[in-house]
Amino acid sequence: MEESRVEAQHEADRIRILREALASSDVAAVLSLTEEQQLRFSAWADTQLANLAKQFDVDTTASQKRMSWGMRIASTLGGLALCAAVVLFFLRYWGYLDTPAQIGILVATPLCALAGAEFAARRERTLYFAGLLSLVSLASFMMNLIVVADIFNMVRTDRALLAWGLFSLALAYRYGLRLMLAAGLLLLSTYAAAEFLAQSGYGWGQWNTRPELLALLGVAVFLAPLPWRHARNPDFPSVYRLIGALTAFLALLALASWGGFSYFPWKKDTIEKLYAGVGLALAGNAIWWGIRRNWI
Repeated sequence: MEESRVEAQHEADRIRILREALASSDVAAVLSLTEEQQLRFSAWADTQLANLAKQFDVDTTASQKRMSWGMRIASTLGGLALCAAVVLFFLRYWGYLDTPAQIGILVATPLCALAGAEFAARRERTLYFAGLLSLVSLASFMMNLIVVADIFNMVRTDRALLAWGLFSLALAYRYGLRLMLAAGLLLLSTYAAAEFLAQSGYGWGQWNTRPELLALLGVAVFLAPLPWRHARNPDFPSVYRLIGALTAFLALLALASWGGFSYFPWKKDTIEKLYAGVGLALAGNAIWWGIRRNWI
């Protein structure tokens, strides 16, 4: 369904742009349609757009597209506000509850939000409310593991990052949510860096002190969608590329600015110059590759 809706939106955009082009004076100067042809095209365009809007709930005008973007932004901000409200509510009344009640609330909150997301996804095609409730479910699940560890005096480990990342990816692929995919990729990249440091004998909380790990992980995320085609979610590869490129280039920027974070036992200035050159070369190649493959 998600693939069909994306393709239907592209088809609606092509029809709308063609109609606007035919109505412009520049095109009319080189392409003149008879009155009968104009009426036939207008009737065909109206029918096609009406069918697409009825079947896939696509945006058929520029104002509708602006409204859709506004709704996406509003739903994202609303989800963040609701997450903050849940956390503040718990902070206000948490001390009045006994341990069984606290555990029950911690378990029920993400499950209720997840059930709400599933209910909304089955009844809406735009997924605004499903995305909002998915964000609340992820935030509740993250708070769940943190608070349970505090209640039972458990040592926090990087495995929580793995659980959060997998849960976020599950939500992303279940409902076709790009925000959840971006969050999941960032969480899993952080976990991979933290686990590598933990296995190397360092504290896992120092994952951000080794940018070279993050640069390699960014490249891996960038290349991850290339071997297979996302048939159900054709807009997901662009999220992989965005998160991977941002992670890799920010890590290279950190190394070019503070060479002391590098694994290489060279002089600080040498390392900084090396990674400045590497970042410049990769940026140029990424631009060339994106243009050649028509990535947006």
